[in-house]
Amino acid sequence: MDQTPKITVAHVEGESSPMRAIVQTGSHELDNLGDRAMLEVMIDRIRERHPGAYFSVFARDAGKVRSLGRGVQHVPVEQKREWALLRACYLGARRVLPSADWFLRKRRPWLYNSVLQMKARALVNGEVLQEADILLVSGGGFITDVFPGQAWPVLERLHAAMRQNIPFALLGQGVGPLRDSKLVQKAREVLPHAKLIAVRESLHSLPLLLELGVSPQRIVVTGDDAIEPAYRARREAFGDGLGVNFRVAEYARMTQADVDSLRVPLHSIATKLSAQLVSLPVCIVDSVESASDATVASHLLDAQGKPPADDVPSTPAELMDRIGECRVVVTGSYHAAVFALAQGIPVVSVFNSEYYEMKFRGLANQFGAGCDVVGKANGGFGVALATAIVRAWDRADDLRPALLVAAVRQIADGRHAYDCLSAIISAEVISSHKPSRGLVA
Repeated sequence: MDQTPKITVAHVEGESSPMRAIVQTGSHELDNLGDRAMLEVMIDRIRERHPGAYFSVFARDAGKVRSLGRGVQHVPVEQKREWALLRACYLGARRVLPSADWFLRKRRPWLYNSVLQMKARALVNGEVLQEADILLVSGGGFITDVFPGQAWPVLERLHAAMRQNIPFALLGQGVGPLRDSKLVQKAREVLPHAKLIAVRESLHSLPLLLELGVSPQRIVVTGDDAIEPAYRARREAFGDGLGVNFRVAEYARMTQADVDSLRVPLHSIATKLSAQLVSLPVCIVDSVESASDATVASHLLDAQGKPPADDVPSTPAELMDRIGECRVVVTGSYHAAVFALAQGIPVVSVFNSEYYEMKFRGLANQFGAGCDVVGKANGGFGVALATAIVRAWDRADDLRPALLVAAVRQIADGRHAYDCLSAIISAEVISSHKPSRGLVA
């Protein structure tokens, strides 16, 4: 099946007025360095093709939006004060009673989904949408049963764009698992109307989108958008570090105790290889969903449980540079693997949930040899993990060229997808540009 959208690409010069895009991100807090990297790449690639493009991003922290350094405008997620207060109360309740959210999801799913749908419709921000020329969904893995609190707002916002005849496109997406009947119904209703959906891998996301009724002519497989900056950050030679990253979260099915159990084996392997363990945090703050990767890694490195503030990278570029110190990376979260593989560094990926298994196997399918996937629930996990790390370490020099070739191929695929998006913008957005009344901030 041909995965390439059938669009004639034209170079855009001297546009009469700037295109105004509003962006839905994978992380409204902008505290996940993987999602942030994909957002940065999306903005940069579109501005290469449309230099005057104007971006507004839904986020909760205006300072984080300013820190992108790209002249991007902040749009509050909760426009009305009462919704911000309700969210604060909900988060407070989850911190006091972490099991309350689980109880509602598992024992009262109808109530849980009803509340999420009501919230999602209330936070569509229709008055902001109507001022935009196009709605863009930047990269992430949030259209899934695993994150209904993110999936519903995204799908409801896309539905609102449909009703207002605002074109929309999704970039850098990982889709699924998706089985919840209500979410599936909503996805079937909305996603086929996307002008373009660029997915990170073909193993799972592509067949699921086809099953949801999306035309193959509107889907393109690109690899992860963040591969390009990570590839540019590569060094001439390997470092001597063994990079470590694990995600402690219910959706990863990993606890702090699970990670602590790896401390002695990882130190033993590092000693055997004369390697230094290097912390590679992607999610850099604690939240109700997950612990900070930096805090988790600190248990592995020194057992103190709290990393020094200056040891936590604050930008994707800082994390990519740190990964360059490594010869092998062992990780339980996706973007630590992406940033490493794109630099030609072999990865051992550890999963304990269907969500992460899909992400890692899709990634391995994109890069080939050099991305081992190890299931924690499988028998003999400790031996399998040690064997995979030592094998990757010994074969790193041989694996590097093919990994870099795979990165270059995916960068080209990604750039082609943005050429296709540019053609869509020229044909369907710029040509019918609306006079601006100013985006609501």
